[in-house]
Parts: sequence; C-alpha cells; structure tokens
Amino acid sequence: MGETKTRGILLKKTLLANDDGLLEFFTKEYGKVVLSVKKFSNSKKRAREIDFFRLLELSIFEGRNSKSLKTVTTTKVFNCFSTDLRSSERGFMWLERLRQILPEERPSSILFETVESIFKETTPEFIISFDLFFRSVILNSLGLLTRFDQERGDVWFNVQNFEFFLQETPGSVKISNTARQLLEFLRRANFPEFMDKKDNLPEDYFAEVDKVLMAIEEFHC
Repeated sequence: MGETKTRGILLKKTLLANDDGLLEFFTKEYGKVVLSVKKFSNSKKRAREIDFFRLLELSIFEGRNSKSLKTVTTTKVFNCFSTDLRSSERGFMWLERLRQILPEERPSSILFETVESIFKETTPEFIISFDLFFRSVILNSLGLLTRFDQERGDVWFNVQNFEFFLQETPGSVKISNTARQLLEFLRRANFPEFMDKKDNLPEDYFAEVDKVLMAIEEFHC
C-alpha cells in the first residue's frame, strides 16, 4: 500500500451515478489498471486534464482492495490523432485494442515504452504502417506471433496453430513471399528499427498483412 507515480495512457472513462469515475489506463508501473476517482465529474479541471491521446503522469494510491487516482499531469499531447478523421478513428481503435487484449495488472515496461513511442511518433502520412507495427507488437507481447521465416516463398498459414503449409488447408490464410517477409520484419523489429525502415516498407502488401493480423486477432483475442 502507499502512493506510486507512473506514466499512463487513458483507455476508457466510466462515470458513475454518484459522480465518481472509474478510469482505465495502460501504465508503465501496473500495466492495464482501473483507478477510482472521487467526484470525478464535479471537477471540470480534472476532467479536462484526463483525456485521450495524452501521456499522463499519474499519482496512484494503492489501498487494501483498490487503487485510486490522486493527481494527474499531462506531459505530452499526441497531436496526430486530432489531425484528421482517419487518424482519430485509428487511434481509438488502438486504445480499444489495448483495453480488450491486455491482461489486468501485468506490467511490461518494454511494451509500455514501445506503445508510448508509437503514439508519440505516429503521423497521418504513415498511419497504416504504424497500425501494422502497433498490432504486431501487441500480439507478439502476448505470444501470438510466430516466426514467419520458417518457410520460403508463398505459404499457407493456419492461424489456429501457427503452422505453415505449401498447399491450402482448412482455416489457413495465403501469405505471399513479400507479405511473409514483412510480417517477419514487424515481428522482430524494435521501435528504432521500424522507424528506420518504415519509409521503404512495401505498401502494396499492407492489406495482405492486415488480413493475417486480423485473422490472428479474431481467433485468439
């Protein structure tokens, strides 16, 4: 028990009938966590400060059975997601994916710092490549991405058991050679490597990679 400071990104706000709030964050210290806030809706200043697409410094009090938010300060606004509708929609999809997929209170400082970097550096021009990398990072952190360099050439990939075949099998998705190489790059790349290569990624294969990631998400998440 006691008070802890950590960085966090707001995932969801829930206002209660008594004006209290339940706020869901992705944090460096706790992972995904729900914090209670007394009389949240009565404080216009706090409600303005605690908003989406910001890097927040949170002061959290940990009691016997729950955690509550004591103070909050914005340290960075992720401006990309207010630039246009497509970027805004993509950003809210990322927040919802984090909220739905990440386990409760399982901290990973590396994952948080990677997600923080993605939110900081995303631009409308490269929103799709950032999206593919973001989703790959989340799936990989959960052990839901396999190596895509086990085979060469075009392959059929079974998203249920992560097996590769040279011919179509029930439940498999076809992956062209270039898309397979792109998936392997997204799986193994850290954030600096992604930033270094993102300008030259093969855009013609983004839709194919998206289809594979979506199939994994739908079956396993």
